[in-house]
Amino acid sequence: MAGDKDKKYNKRNTVVEFTELGKIPPQALELEEAVLGALIIDSGSFDRVIKDFSEGLFYREANRIIANAFIEMYHANQTIDVLTLCQKLRDDKKLDEVGGALYLTKLTGRVASASHVDFHIKILQQKSIQRQIIQICSSSITKAYADEEDVFDVFAELQLKLDDSIKSIMNYEISSIKDIHLSNIEESKIVAETGVQSGVVTGLRLVDKMTSGWQKSDLIIIAGRPSMGKTAVALSMVTFPTIEKDIPVGIFSLEMSKSQLGGRMQSHLSTIDASRIIKKQLEMGEVLHIEKTCGKLLSAPLYIDDTPNISLVELKGKARRLVREKGVKLIVIDYLQLMRSGLDIRNREQEIAEISRGLKGLAKELDIPIIALSQLSRVAETRTDKKPMLADLRESGQIEQDADMVIFCYRPEYYGIDTYEIGSDTLETKGLFLLIVAKHRNGELGEVPLQFIHSLTKVTNHPMWDKQEETTSVGFGAMPQNTEFDVNPSNNVGNFGMKPEEDDLPF
Repeated sequence: MAGDKDKKYNKRNTVVEFTELGKIPPQALELEEAVLGALIIDSGSFDRVIKDFSEGLFYREANRIIANAFIEMYHANQTIDVLTLCQKLRDDKKLDEVGGALYLTKLTGRVASASHVDFHIKILQQKSIQRQIIQICSSSITKAYADEEDVFDVFAELQLKLDDSIKSIMNYEISSIKDIHLSNIEESKIVAETGVQSGVVTGLRLVDKMTSGWQKSDLIIIAGRPSMGKTAVALSMVTFPTIEKDIPVGIFSLEMSKSQLGGRMQSHLSTIDASRIIKKQLEMGEVLHIEKTCGKLLSAPLYIDDTPNISLVELKGKARRLVREKGVKLIVIDYLQLMRSGLDIRNREQEIAEISRGLKGLAKELDIPIIALSQLSRVAETRTDKKPMLADLRESGQIEQDADMVIFCYRPEYYGIDTYEIGSDTLETKGLFLLIVAKHRNGELGEVPLQFIHSLTKVTNHPMWDKQEETTSVGFGAMPQNTEFDVNPSNNVGNFGMKPEEDDLPF
């Protein structure tokens, strides 16, 4: 509390506290009284505002006490009116503190109905956020002047607290099954009429067939051992939507620089060796060829942030801005283990778990798919075929739990394997790039064969399976969720080597 020298009284004999800057904190006392008065005379309206109502909305201490009493009575299913509220405060020995029964009666005289209470609460929310911003920033200013903590820790804490202050008033609406049903039907009609897939397409036809494009609010983990092609396949997946479909995409690259990523995209479009582009080992004719063939990059809505060691809080802020200002529909993070949580967590596994939960929450909040690349542990290297499994996800099982899809990158050629069987087909492994869908919360599991062009670090449709897909129905097979693949391909069944768990078999 401020000292007497910091207190002044207005015409209503209410104490007004000044901040360190000599200004009155943002508040709207008349609206506070109007909201409380409206709820006293029409307590039934409390049902529709309870999700936004909290004592923190109120600046005056007496109003905070009354608001807290409201909440306690509501959750206790007690009738709320002047008399019952007065009795509640008397029982809590706080009636005199708020100004007695006279003040409660006075509140009901402020309004005639509760018709505008929703709008008034929104204004109080704004004032509350303003006060929180002032308080949080004042604390950070003090720490910055003290110069006793690492400036990046102070910055991360500031962002985290500001993020929490916004989340404290953000609530997801409760929807009826009727509204959900009608919305789903309407969206399905649009897809059926237009033939446009519901998610963000990749241009890799077998992937799009399995997923119908990356779906809103999904967290997709693309994992693999180093040099297995995680960045290559991710970049190949965003080239098509952003260049051919004009879909805004954001990339957070913690490993490669924006210049290197740009060089890879130039390589994809120009078919000139990626390493020579990145190292600037080009002849003038090749430079002119790149300039001619990569013209679409001039207008492509692709946004790259190569901040190293970025924190979860900082990434969230930038992602929100990309969605708000650029209309981004897909975000890619390369890669998860290089991120920081921004919290004081010494256990790396717990920190990765916090990052994983944060990314899933961000995908739901922004209502867009988020692809996060992830490293795998060395355990996969100990197997004969080096084939990855869900248990190989590095540092945290929380990643598997949070992800809507877990996809492994696997190149048998890299391990000296000459042939690979997919169902009844035997493929040469030269250039073979497999995406192993090991978890798919809302769809099928399977192995998707693609082609890896090493000189371009590019992943494309597999020539053999691409032709088959045009003329035949490629079955991925219905599979139970969260099923892992057997490390021995011969033990798997189905077109794409899938094997259900025994407990999930229909007999």
